[in-house]
Amino acid sequence: MTRQKMKTLRIIMSAAVALLLCLTSCSKYKTYAQQLEEMEESIDAFMLAHDYVMTSALPTSVPWTDDKGRRLFYKTTSGLYLHVVDTGYSAGHTRKGQVVYVRYTEMSVKGDSVTYSNMKGVSEPVQISYGTVNTGLSSSYYWGDCQAWHEPLQYVGDYGHVMIIAPTDLGMPVYNQSQSELLAHYYELRYTFWK
Repeated sequence: MTRQKMKTLRIIMSAAVALLLCLTSCSKYKTYAQQLEEMEESIDAFMLAHDYVMTSALPTSVPWTDDKGRRLFYKTTSGLYLHVVDTGYSAGHTRKGQVVYVRYTEMSVKGDSVTYSNMKGVSEPVQISYGTVNTGLSSSYYWGDCQAWHEPLQYVGDYGHVMIIAPTDLGMPVYNQSQSELLAHYYELRYTFWK
């Protein structure tokens, strides 16, 4: 074998080994489509475990329940799962820019332990401005404001009470920027227009 052929053979073998190593290491990571599928499966499992029912038709009576008394979660066009417990006052008439105070309980759909709650009044409510999602870097927005909290205000008003399941892309910035997997979160939210 000539020197040139040996050199070519070494290059081909090196490239084959590099390709094999790349394929082996790349197979450890899930594609975005696989992560989306797993997130949807975790949402389905969470709903099943809590006896929640998904509906594609907007419920008409409040609270949103089926004929067996199970909570109905309406899946909006954005992908948010929404259950209205109480519409409060002036439901669906929230003005853009309206200051809204939010008290909430949060948990991952992959577990039943509460991640955070300010429902009992120990901590201040999170302040949002309806229609303007502030995802800045200050801690109150990094851990608070997100699209998932604004959308229910189309259905409820002052003293509104909802439960939502927010896919990663609709949830808090901390979860869609720092996670290696897509993870949905469950929230119970109470809105007030006055502190």
